[in-house]
Amino acid sequence: MSKKILLVTVGKSPAPIVKAIQHIQPDQVVFLCSENFQSQIIGEGLPCEIIHGNSVKRYPNIPKLVELGDRFQPERDLKIIQNPDDLTECYEVAVASIIRLKQLQPDTNLYADYTGGTKMMSLGLALASLEHGVSLQVNSPVSLKTVTHARLELVANSYTTKLPKRKLLTSNALTALRVGNFKAFADQQYIPLRPLTLIFGANSSGKSSIIHSLLLAHHAIKNGELDIYRTETGGDSVDLGGFGQYVHKRDRRSQVEWSVDIDPKQLNTVDQGLVDLLQPIKKLTVGVGIGTRLGKGRVRVRSFFIEADEKRVLSMSSRPKGKLQLDRLDYQHPILSNLIQAILEANTFTLKVNPEDREEIEQAINKLVPEITARVTRLLPTKIQVGDDGDISIPKLNPKPGQQEDLADTVRLILPYRLSELIGVITETVERDIRKLRYLGPFRTYPPRHFAFSRQQDANWYAGGGYAWDILLNNAEVRQKVNAWLGDSDRMKSPYELVVRSLLPDSQLAAELYPRLAKTLHDLTTKLIVHAAGFGSDIQEEIERLKGDFEAAGIDLNSDNVLPEVEQLVSMLTDTDSLSETWVQEMTSGGDRISDLVLIDKRTKTPVSHRDVGIGISQVIPILVSCYGLSDALVAIEQPEIHLHPRLQAELGDVFIESALGGQKNTFILETHSEHLLLRIMRRMRETFNNELPEGCLPVRPEDVSVLFVEADSEGSIVREMPLNKRGELVKAWPGGFFEEELDEIF
Repeated sequence: MSKKILLVTVGKSPAPIVKAIQHIQPDQVVFLCSENFQSQIIGEGLPCEIIHGNSVKRYPNIPKLVELGDRFQPERDLKIIQNPDDLTECYEVAVASIIRLKQLQPDTNLYADYTGGTKMMSLGLALASLEHGVSLQVNSPVSLKTVTHARLELVANSYTTKLPKRKLLTSNALTALRVGNFKAFADQQYIPLRPLTLIFGANSSGKSSIIHSLLLAHHAIKNGELDIYRTETGGDSVDLGGFGQYVHKRDRRSQVEWSVDIDPKQLNTVDQGLVDLLQPIKKLTVGVGIGTRLGKGRVRVRSFFIEADEKRVLSMSSRPKGKLQLDRLDYQHPILSNLIQAILEANTFTLKVNPEDREEIEQAINKLVPEITARVTRLLPTKIQVGDDGDISIPKLNPKPGQQEDLADTVRLILPYRLSELIGVITETVERDIRKLRYLGPFRTYPPRHFAFSRQQDANWYAGGGYAWDILLNNAEVRQKVNAWLGDSDRMKSPYELVVRSLLPDSQLAAELYPRLAKTLHDLTTKLIVHAAGFGSDIQEEIERLKGDFEAAGIDLNSDNVLPEVEQLVSMLTDTDSLSETWVQEMTSGGDRISDLVLIDKRTKTPVSHRDVGIGISQVIPILVSCYGLSDALVAIEQPEIHLHPRLQAELGDVFIESALGGQKNTFILETHSEHLLLRIMRRMRETFNNELPEGCLPVRPEDVSVLFVEADSEGSIVREMPLNKRGELVKAWPGGFFEEELDEIF
């Protein structure tokens, strides 16, 4: 069996180093250490210390603590780093140690743990290990697992090469929405969210309630208001009417239930420990209850919970003064059980907790639970606190034989903070994704004829699509894509093109035009004099010769016909095209220039207003801008097909597919009545399955599409999922013969 050698960086705490040695069980350990902490390796007596609550426990040096015995030789295994904050030195000491070990023992398996020491020590060892094929790991403070990095091909002897790190994911973490006791919904409804989510249903069936619940959450997260009438994003298109109107059946004693499912792999964190802790979990659910106290008083968040894979992890409920108090903490849940074990391993030398210890720990947690509270300033709590002042008093520890009291108090001290980190990461991820919401209502803004003079951001700026015209004015790339769609012979076939023109106020023209004309005439006169002076005393003779030429050509010098000839002479001395271009550039580069967006009729080169070409273009433009101009957004649109021909409704399907499944990664929630839009998406799914996709079209699969049908019921509307198979076919028929009107009319 090959020999194992472990390289470790040494810092203030001996616990992670001890854990690394116990985990690897090496035959030899090489310590990379600064002078300040070398006593932990070769010090006499009890140089190592670990803080437990308000007490400090001391231990012998690390080699004795882990019983290395003769396997530790200080002159061979202790590498002193003079400046632990110098990356170059840290890296070079690590490289030299690795190369030396490989030369002396080529068949040895090398391991490196960079948990301890300064950041530069950790980085130096990590880089050296990655470059030389050493198995690299770190012991997470919140995870049971030892995190191991695979070998990477790095540039040799280049410690400045960037280390790999977990990327902050930008894909939408939300996978489902759950809503109950809200508007049309009585029982909680499950709404799966995918890159393309289409919501169908009869008029007044409750379709809009889904989007309106997101608008409520978005407003609460941004402004902290729950008893709201008009939301900031919904503008004039949505009037929730306050809690008394949006709670189901206007029962103020009921609580609105709102929750979301999120993918743990998309959590907004770079904390590898939390990532590992949640790695086995497939789904997290975070929810709140919104209501009053017994039908009276202020509308608040009255409850909060977190579930993992359908099993409750914790729950909180409201208390006076707007606080939430922890009611239940399931420490037997795998997440909390692993978290507690990780706390013990990171802060004690305990590897296994016996039943007696477990009982003491559970008792400590039970006492701790009612002391944990949280404030909700928006929609979700982001940080918890312990006790009235946000801290907890830890009794002074008197070390006794055994470890029960130490373990229980260690958990009592550290668990709230680890729990706060966990809650914070989860709720921040939900808030991050809800903040991405962009809403476009069914009544798109019909801007005035001259957009340049009406660009104020009113209450309907986003919901009415007014922002779209502003994007077109300022974003040439989006404007180009929209123009391509409008003019495409297979799409809108429009002869119009959006262009930006600059307008100048008459006051600026009056101030600048006269001096420019005067200067130009002055320059022209000077040139004519200089030109004439070139003839000297023969100037009169030259003038007579020119007159003779004009008369020979049949030009009457006393008539207006001579003007073209004179203009030709002037043009020889003045470049009028260049002069006019210069004037335009100079006059528009400063001052109060106003940019205006107009449509140009490509057939006649005539500028026209959107009000001259029919309402269809003005209604589709906000849809196109939402698709082409937004990235990584949650886009909710009501009736995207409004005022569009059925063929164009189908063409919009490809636009949504490109925006959702292409590089922009938008997530769409479309409330629609358009069968043509759905048919285009189903067609692309069928073509994907048959490998018949047209060039430029993206593949679409069942996991990309969620089709929902909202059905009205006397007890409350019901959301039914209408799954599609790989061929783009509905697995089950539409409820109540929906979309069968065409057959009824024909037959």
